[in-house]
Order: sequence, then C-alpha cells, then structure tokens
Amino acid sequence: MKRASPEARLHRAVAAFLSVAIKPPTMWTTIGHGGGGRVRGAQLKAMGVQPGWPDIIVLHPNNILSCIVAGIELKAAKGAQSKSQKILAHSFNMTGANYSVCRTLEQVERALMDCNIPLHARTA
Repeated sequence: MKRASPEARLHRAVAAFLSVAIKPPTMWTTIGHGGGGRVRGAQLKAMGVQPGWPDIIVLHPNNILSCIVAGIELKAAKGAQSKSQKILAHSFNMTGANYSVCRTLEQVERALMDCNIPLHARTA
C-alpha cells in the first residue's frame, strides 16, 4: 500500500478545517487536477482544465457587486511551485484576487484572515 504524501495529508486537514470554518454565503472548493495517470490527464485537458490553478478556491461576498477571491496552493514543507503555478499566481494578483502558498493549516487560516474572509472556527 502506498503511503499518503505530506501534501495529501495537509489537503485533507485543510478540507476538514474549511468544512467547519467556512459557512454560507462564503463558498469554497478543491480543484483536483492531479492523479489518474496519462489517460485521465488527457481527458481533463480535452475538457479545458488549465494548469497551475490553486488547490483551493474561496469566494466571499464583499458587497452586492463584488466578492473576495482567495486561491490557496498547498505545498509540503519542501514542495515548490511549478512554472504554471507561478504564472497563475501572478495572474491572480493582477486581477485583484488573493493567492497564497500555504504549507500548514495555520498558514491557510492566516491567509484567509488576511483576505477578510470570516471564519467560524480556528486552528488553535
């Protein structure tokens, strides 16, 4: 049996945290681009999946005409962003959206607080 990667463990912990910490009207989702091998990768590419998107997207209504967008890229302690992730991070920031690379659950919490996204639970 394969051991779970540190990044996958972090992703599951973040998902569990966000499930309790984020309440409507704020929304979040995970974007699962990885895994499945070459065939699945080709299928996703044919359906328009673009490389580099952050692992988690959070949307929070800011006012009637806008919302706060936060993209969170999860990385293991020594993980590095790919070239496409760096390009997309720049694009996120150019549009006024927020983009963070987080290596711990606490960093995810801090990134969301820095974006003024209300949280209904804390990590500590």
